[in-house]
Parts: sequence; structure tokens; C-alpha cells
Amino acid sequence: MKRADSLLAPLIKNLKIEDAVKLGRIKAGWADIFEKPVSLHMFPAILKEGELLINVDSPMWIQQLSFYKDKMADKLHGFGVKAVRLRLGKVIPWEKEKKVEEILHKPITADDRSYIEKTVSPIHDAELREGIKKAIEKSISFKRP
Repeated sequence: MKRADSLLAPLIKNLKIEDAVKLGRIKAGWADIFEKPVSLHMFPAILKEGELLINVDSPMWIQQLSFYKDKMADKLHGFGVKAVRLRLGKVIPWEKEKKVEEILHKPITADDRSYIEKTVSPIHDAELREGIKKAIEKSISFKRP
């Protein structure tokens, strides 16, 4: 039996969303990777080809953080980050981003649940079925602008 992550990794790579997935993981763990007060003054914006662009809320913090770019890249190496670039920009603390995410989600209806169950019922592998079910639920619950 294959694990779901071994099946999803090639799919993510083929869809060329590897960087987006890594960026999401970095954002999710931002407060744990960098402690306060530093994490409150910077937030990851873009990850592309191993370079992470970080928004910083003031020129003073950019100046201070520029001395630690190599250390920051080392801390983020596990996410595939090879270099860090800083820019002045809007910083959304993780707590606020969670609230934004909650606003962008709508509840799943009974019809949606029925559709999901019908879609995943032919899948025999329980672990894979649950993974696909969660992915469909997340997709359906996302409010598109």
C-alpha cells in the first residue's frame, strides 16, 4: 500500500505548485520558526526557485534583519529555501491570516457531503480515500472571489 504523500508529491511537482505548497507550510509555522517580536515584523510573501521574499513592516527592521539573512535562510533550509530577500511591505501576522482564511471559507452543505461521499466511495484504500475526501472538502469550502 502506498502512502498518500508518495502519490501527491509527483502530482504537486507536475502541477508546478511545489513552491506554493512549501510557502503555505512556511506561513503555517512562521510563529514557531521565528519567535516574537521578530515574527511580528516580517512575513513570507513569495517563494520562487529557492528564494523566499519576506515582507518587512519598516525600514528599521529591514536594516536589522539584513544582518541575519543567512541565518534566516539556514532556518528555512528544510523548506527548500536557499536565499532570503527582504522588502518593505504589508505584514500579516499569522493570527490575522487565519481570520482571513476563515472568512474565505463557506460551510459544506448536505448536498456537498453527498457529492463527496459518492465521489470517494469507489476508492478502496481507506487512507487515500480520507485524504482525497479532505482535499475535496477544502476545495468546496473555499469561497472564490
